[in-house]
Amino acid sequence: MSAETLRRRIEREWTPWVSTATPDAIRHFAWGVGDDNPLWLDRSHAEASVWGGLVAPPCFAYAVDETTVAPGYEDHRRVYKSVDWWWYDIVRAGSELCAEALLIAEGDGDTNGDGFHQSGRVEFTSGGSVIATADTRCYRTTSLAQAIEDRPEVRYTPGELDEIEHNILAEKRCGPSTRRWDNVQDGDELGPLLKGPLSIMDVVAWCAGTQGVPDDGSGSHQFSEGGLHAQTATGPQQVAWLAQLLTDWMGDDGFLHRLHVDLVALPPLGSTTTLSGRVTGRGDEAGLSSVAIDVVAKNQDGDVTATGRAVALLPSLAKGPVSLPLKAANTHA
Repeated sequence: MSAETLRRRIEREWTPWVSTATPDAIRHFAWGVGDDNPLWLDRSHAEASVWGGLVAPPCFAYAVDETTVAPGYEDHRRVYKSVDWWWYDIVRAGSELCAEALLIAEGDGDTNGDGFHQSGRVEFTSGGSVIATADTRCYRTTSLAQAIEDRPEVRYTPGELDEIEHNILAEKRCGPSTRRWDNVQDGDELGPLLKGPLSIMDVVAWCAGTQGVPDDGSGSHQFSEGGLHAQTATGPQQVAWLAQLLTDWMGDDGFLHRLHVDLVALPPLGSTTTLSGRVTGRGDEAGLSSVAIDVVAKNQDGDVTATGRAVALLPSLAKGPVSLPLKAANTHA
């Protein structure tokens, strides 16, 4: 297949699981991520925040549309390879959300001849305004995924399980303690944030919060591979974990503007994913006090399962609180 640039609207074959960001829908999504941030869950905490009420996590948009744009070719696996998220406003409880998907390109890309890529964009709007966009890249291949019975069993010693528990209990969230742009320095570290050992209930909770029922593997929903039938986390689930790492670090007053993630592998049942990050720079342009951050996800053996780059906006002494909404531009097209 030769590379081809397209811009074709894709009509979804399924009804969105979420069309309104009700408190229940937000809570179910947060449970699916394993994110107990009170900004999403505790009305009194959220009302005392700069946002004045319950808001949804950035990746809540996955409950409206899973963002895979890979139509046709039902004999090819859909492997979610990368996503470039841009957010322009928060989603407040009660907001109605819509999504529109475009197939932008498909072709050989860098597949070495054994498959091809499909690229698309999903635009999320509320009240006629663009809230977020997700540019995704999906790899299509007829090669078979590793059979579940051929995967090595993940085992832990009692000491390793104790260490996982200790690290989870030691996790910290900035929360209402304002993190100011002025106090951030290159090299500042984020995390670690641990997810695991991954259980079947973790996967079910993600499915329940984002698509209602687990994909049965038939391909009828055209979601990316992974999930219950594959006994792994999904690509979007891993992206949402990285977003939690960032929102935990930013605190209630920060805003996640951009997150690009390249996915290397899907964490299987029993695996433990450690998410971490490092500040790589600060910006002070166009009225935005921004922080650039590199993020990474690794499994229990130290193997990388995802890498990414993020831009967070923070309040500053000179410019005050983060001012939203941001103007949605096409500079990232």
